[in-house]
Parts: sequence; structure tokens; C-alpha cells
Amino acid sequence: MDIWAPKLHPAAWTVMSLLCVYSHEVTVRGSDLKLCDEDQRVCVTDLRDCGPRPPASIQKTLDMSCCYQMSQRSMTCEWSRESNSHTEPDVSLLFSSGDKIFSCQGIFNPLAVLSVTARIKNYMMGTDTWSRPHTVVLYDAVKPSQPVLAVLNSTEDSVVVSWRSSGDGDCRLRYRVDNTHIWSQAPDSVRAHRYQTLTYTIKDLLTFTVYRAAVACREESGIWSDWSSDVSARTLDRVPSRPPEVCYRVEKTDSGGSFLLHLMWKDLDLRDAGGRILGYQVSYEPVKKLRDRFIQNFTEVTALLVVAAAEGNFSVTVAAFNTAGYGPAARLSVDTQRPNALPPVRHLWVSSSFPALRGLQVQWENPTAPSSVPPVTHLAVQWRSETRPSSSGWTTVDNATTSTVIPDVDPDESYLISVIPVYNQQCGSPQSLPASLQQGALMEAVQLKVVGVTKTTVTMAWAWQRRAGPIRVNRYSVRLREDSERRTLSLWPDQKTEHTFLDLNPDTEYSLLLLADEVSRSIIPVRTHFDEVPAVAAATPLLLLAVSVFIISILSRTLYKSYFFPHISSPRGSTTGQWLMEPNHQKTAEINILDMEDFQVTDVLGEKSLITVGPKPRPSSEEDLNEDTSLLLMSRLSKLSALELDPEYISDAPVITERTLVSLQSYHADYGVNCRHPDEVFLPEESRDVALLHEASSCFPQKEEEHRKVDLSETSYQKETAVKCPFLELMANSHCVYQMTCEAEYVANSSFVGETDV
Repeated sequence: MDIWAPKLHPAAWTVMSLLCVYSHEVTVRGSDLKLCDEDQRVCVTDLRDCGPRPPASIQKTLDMSCCYQMSQRSMTCEWSRESNSHTEPDVSLLFSSGDKIFSCQGIFNPLAVLSVTARIKNYMMGTDTWSRPHTVVLYDAVKPSQPVLAVLNSTEDSVVVSWRSSGDGDCRLRYRVDNTHIWSQAPDSVRAHRYQTLTYTIKDLLTFTVYRAAVACREESGIWSDWSSDVSARTLDRVPSRPPEVCYRVEKTDSGGSFLLHLMWKDLDLRDAGGRILGYQVSYEPVKKLRDRFIQNFTEVTALLVVAAAEGNFSVTVAAFNTAGYGPAARLSVDTQRPNALPPVRHLWVSSSFPALRGLQVQWENPTAPSSVPPVTHLAVQWRSETRPSSSGWTTVDNATTSTVIPDVDPDESYLISVIPVYNQQCGSPQSLPASLQQGALMEAVQLKVVGVTKTTVTMAWAWQRRAGPIRVNRYSVRLREDSERRTLSLWPDQKTEHTFLDLNPDTEYSLLLLADEVSRSIIPVRTHFDEVPAVAAATPLLLLAVSVFIISILSRTLYKSYFFPHISSPRGSTTGQWLMEPNHQKTAEINILDMEDFQVTDVLGEKSLITVGPKPRPSSEEDLNEDTSLLLMSRLSKLSALELDPEYISDAPVITERTLVSLQSYHADYGVNCRHPDEVFLPEESRDVALLHEASSCFPQKEEEHRKVDLSETSYQKETAVKCPFLELMANSHCVYQMTCEAEYVANSSFVGETDV
């Protein structure tokens, strides 16, 4: 037994005042029935129905109709019933006969007359309903056999089918587009005769579309047969009836010898074109060379062609085609010598109106073109599925419109949406943005950072990336915030990813916020640099005052020392003083030859005299000693201190240490300084040489044996005036004090000078 119910009535779940109308259809075969033991004239589908029935007063009358299917030996009953319950009831059928039934297997035969009762149990509502018996004469309720449908032919908008009838009556057809569940009924029925082959033409169909069709017939009994098995048929293509809407854009290449020709057109659908579109044929040829024609097919709605700049104007045609042929062509006249430059739209954004309108809200700002660029006549909004490029759409809006809604988009699909400004047949650069119905624009601003800070400016940067999260954002912005100041910048994917806030306060703490629909995504503290100009201006007078005071103090100190503390020369800094202070005198192989001219000094009388150093005889009396000392003080002995004495001649000198002071008087050698007036002595040249040699020997001490070799008799030739200065004492202490006693002796040769004179 097939009980499958509740089958929807063609009215399909009509709801009025919470009351539902159900259509039940139950098919029972002989093998599904069981004979009741208490009453052998009743066959039931459920043995629990074999008991006594309720009184007729509480039984319900059902609008029931039953038919007999001879080939399957089964009976199908159908009825409609109102109910306020949405649960499926349990339905069983009882078949009773006026005669005794020996077997329920043969109860369904053309000669039988049966009474049918339905029992409906609703366990949810706790109800049990019995219907009044419905009498069925099986011969009159025979259901016609199922017809067989076939497809004969198809055209652009129709399908021809045929079938064979089993008896007199009429037939009806139904059809639907493949992959849909809504059937369409043929407007008229077909009169049928027994064993007649019938044909029918289903009209007003879509081109190049697959349809499914079925047929059912009824005979004199008025019972309809089952629907035939579905057959499929495809309508043919129709030549496109409209040309596409085409615009072009010329772009210069880097080489300069060619141009890029961008073509864009609106895809024609079945309703606009009148047929299926397989692709578009693009042909272009130079105006001057009509025979040089180039043809290329495209399945997309855009084309990129490389054309030579030297060929000037071009004639371009775009035509849609399918298996039926080519439709009307759109014609363009392109001048590569005058490429247009329509600016793109700005600040494109897409927001989702899901689930209210199930559409995408596209908004933008119209471009502001200079006077040399033609004005925009309208704008084209194009959308294309990212996973199915063939699924696309196109709409146009006037030049004053800044938003539009794309309706009926797939919630599970993402689209690439483009807005293109158009002037007649020229189009500007498209501005595109990916979006979906669930998430809106699939771009988000991230990675906000500070890239530069000065005293009055803050430069920030950010990045755009494709968003994969489920959050829908209608606006991104950046806000620079301070206690008494706020500056907000809206972010758009088509603008630069860097911005500088100007005219800020120096040395001030700011907060940089990245906002998504006024909700903070990130916060960055930033501080402007310190302004050193006021500080320098305030510190400059103090610095100048300090420098002035320093210079005046230095000058005052120098002048004070010059006037009140004059500089006193220290013997320690002289060469002779340093030599005398040296404890160890090393002999050297260097021999210094004395220049006699250095020993010539001007005496008191203004005459040149030669200073000689030699052994001094002891004074004969205290009077002579005082006389020699007076003469020595009057001579210029300062030149003697500047002489550089060879260490070879002072090897016998005592070693003077830092802590021991030795007087030269302790030695027997006594030296003197002799001054003579060479102008008063007239000697021969040989005698002069001997005298000079003797004088050199007397000025520098030699070894004793060498000193003895000097012939003292040669001094008889020296008729001169001499000044003898013995060194009485040479003291080396911390003050470098030298004491010297000079004895002056005047000797006059009686043969030359009569008396001694100073």
C-alpha cells in the first residue's frame, strides 16, 4: 500500500485563519490487504481497523474519488481535507464487499463493486476520524494506461511532441524548463480517439533552452491517466537582434610607435538579444587601407588591441554571434591621433544591504574633468562573478547619479564591480572593487603607522588588503586626536596610502586612530618635535652676556698681571743654566772651534779688546786684587757666558751633583780673563800667531803635561794691556747663582808705553 500523503493539492498549502487544506492520495495493491477474521467481507490495510466502526452520526463525509488500475491491479483514492494541524496523520483504508471474500489478493477486478472507508488518526492532536463509505464500481473507475510521449521537432521558440491514445477522450500537456520545479500547463487540451497518434506544438519558448514535457489522458470514465515519463527537448538559437553597447579608450604605449585600444561593451542576455550569445566578433581596419582588415573573436565583454599610431583613424565593429549567425554590429570611429583622457570616478565603495534588499549598494564620486576633457554623458556600472566570468551584468546611470543598487546577486558569490565614465562612445578608466552580498566591499585598511614627524606635521601611511572576515564595513577613516583638536580623514582604496596632517602644535602629544564605522581598530600615540627657536631666542642674550664676562675677565687678568706682577726671567730656562744643572756631563767627539771674533769686546774706552782665559797668578797684594775686581766688573763678561765650551777641555772639572755644592776655589788651577788692546801692540805676524795660540790655551784648561809645553817665554812678546779675571767660586743650587771675582791687572811694557792708563 502506497499512502503518501499529505500530498499537496494544486492550491498548495493554502492557509486561511490558521486552517490548512491537505490533499491525500493513497494507492493500495491487493497484496497489501488483510482479511478480517470477525467479518470476512472486509479487507483492511491495518488489522486494528477490523473492530466495530463508530456510529454513522460521527463519521465524516470526504470528497473522495477512487480509480482502478487494471494493469497493476491496484486502486488509488484521493481526497482533500481541512486541518489545523501541521503534522502528518496516519491513514488506512478499509474495503468491504456485499459478498464473502475468500482472498484479498483478487478483490480488485473489473466486475467488483467495493465500498471504501478511510480512517485518519492524528496522534499529535489525539483525534481519530472515520469517513463515510464511498462506493466504487471498478469497471467504471478503470484508469487509462499511461501514454508515451516523444519529441518530433524543435525551433527557436517551440517544441513539437507526439503520443498514441488508448481510448476515446482528451489529453493535456505540461512542460517546464530543465532544472526547475515549476510546471506550465498547455492552454488547451487535445481531443483523442482510440489508438490515434496525436501531435502537439508547445510554443512561446526561450531560445536554446532545454525543456521537459509530459502528457496525461482520460477516457469516458473521466479518470485521468498517470503522467507520462518526461521527455527533454532543446530549442534552437536565434540570430541576435540587437548590437552591443560599445565604448573605447585609447592609451599610449611606452614605445610611442603604437597605441593600446581598449574596447568594452555590455553583454547581451537572451531577453535583449533575442537569442543565446556565444561570443563577439571584433573587426578593425584603417580608414586609409580598407583592405587591411583584422578580425578576432572574444568571449568576454572586453578586448585589448594593439594598433599602429601612424595609421591614424580606425573603423571598428563589434557584433554578437551564436550558432544561428551574427547579429547587428556596433560601429565605432577611433582616432588614435587624439586619444581622450576621461578621468576615473573617485572614492568607489560597495556596501551590502543584505538581508533587506539582497543587493549591493555601489557609491562613488563623479570625476571633475578639466575644460579640455569632454564632459561625461553617463556612467556604466558593470559586475562580474569572480568564479564564473561568464556571469556578468551591466547597467547605465546618468552623469548626475553617484550611487546605484545591483539587485538579485548570489549570496554565495563574490563579484568584481566596476564604474566607468562614458562620453558618447568614449569611456574612461574603470574603477573596480571586489564585493559580496554577505561582506560588502572585500577590502580593508590595515597596518597604520607613522612615517614622519616634524614640529608641525605628522605623516602616516597605511595599506589595503583583501578582507576575508564576515564583518561588513561601510567606511574607513583615520582620526588625529588631541584634547582640543580632532581631524578626520576618510580612506578610500583608490587614493594614496600616505597622508600628512599639517599645522599642528609643536611638542604636543597626539593620538592617531584607525576607525572602521567609527569603531577604533588601532591607536598610535605620536608627539610632535620640540620647537627650538623660542629657546634659542631666549638663551642667546644670556650666552652673549656670559661670553662678554669671560672675555673681560681674561683681559682684566692679563692686564692685572702685566702691571702688578711683571715677568721675571728664570735662569733655569737658559741653555747655560740647564748645562750647569746637568749632573753628568758626557764627553763628545765633537770639537768646537772657537771664533776669536766672539771674544772681542768693547772695553770702557770704547776699544776692541781680546778676552783671554788663563791661569791667574796670585795677587801680590790686597790692593791688586781689588783693582782686578773693579776692572772685571767694568768689562763685558756677559759674552763669555754665551760661549759653548767643549767638554774635552773641562774633563778635569769636578762633578756637581744636586745635593753637593763644590767651589772651584778648592782647586789649585786658577783661571783668569785677560783683556788686551791689540791696537796698542805692534808685533810681527809670527809673534802674533804664537800669542794667539797661547791665549787660546790660557782660555781653556788642558792637561797638565800639555800645559807645560807652552813656552812661557813667548809672553815676553805680548806687549799688551790684559785684564785677568779668576773664577773664585761657581755655585750650583736651586737659584742658579754664580759668584765671580775679577782682578784687573794692567801691565805696560816700558819699551812701548811710558805709564799705565785705564
